[in-house]
Amino acid sequence: MIRVAAYQAAPKASFDKRKEQMHDVLQKADDENIDFICFPEGFLTGYYAQESLARETSLEINGGIFKELLHEICRYRVTLIIGFNELDGDNLFDSVAMIENGKLLGIQRQHYLYHDYFMPGGGYLCLQSKGVSFGVIVCLDSNYFEPARLLAIQGASILFCPMCNKVSLQHPYAKRPPYYSQFVARSHENRSWLIAADWIWPDDGQLVCPGHSVIYDPDGKEIARSNEDREQFVITDIPTDRLFHEKGRRIHGSPLLAQEIATFTRVEDGQK
Repeated sequence: MIRVAAYQAAPKASFDKRKEQMHDVLQKADDENIDFICFPEGFLTGYYAQESLARETSLEINGGIFKELLHEICRYRVTLIIGFNELDGDNLFDSVAMIENGKLLGIQRQHYLYHDYFMPGGGYLCLQSKGVSFGVIVCLDSNYFEPARLLAIQGASILFCPMCNKVSLQHPYAKRPPYYSQFVARSHENRSWLIAADWIWPDDGQLVCPGHSVIYDPDGKEIARSNEDREQFVITDIPTDRLFHEKGRRIHGSPLLAQEIATFTRVEDGQK
């Protein structure tokens, strides 16, 4: 079995407090023999509407603060997936770090952006930890087929999805739907588990996030969901024979139909 968890919470107000919160969560994860834990989007730095705050709180992966953080968490067994605002030169990215025993396995940058002050990321990394192939699709990236497909083609058997669904009271996600159509699609069409971890944000009269943390299996079935407005772990044990690295027609489909789609695409682009 591989034990996975989504951590649903409201990140604390300062970086030091968020670090304490992270340490508490990692210790609890080790105590509960969790192999992988997914934190929400922007957990380490906060997630802001204002570019100035995003830059002020951002981290550089080659900087001293980030390296010290890696050193501090090397004692934990659990592999963590955690969101933060990443500064690289003058460019700001909505990023997720994947870390095992204090070693940075990789950084995934969001491609489909909610805030336009972020730069879009490039490719998608399928990584290995504890004998498992996995990757990350950040929040809005889960609404589109390409990010998850690029990971599935590389053999990802688990897709982690850090989110921050802090939305207006009129938004459809102000309340939880009975199912998440994008997660049904991404998990089923890529024959992958999908682990989504969200913020919680109490209704302040303008914004709200009840917490949309869920786990879906490779058949597009919802296996577990969080309670609304509650800090918690959402945990599932995955049998190793249900981790599918070979995807078959789920992702490769029909080469003939793929050629037909490409033909239509070229026509739409004005190419003959």
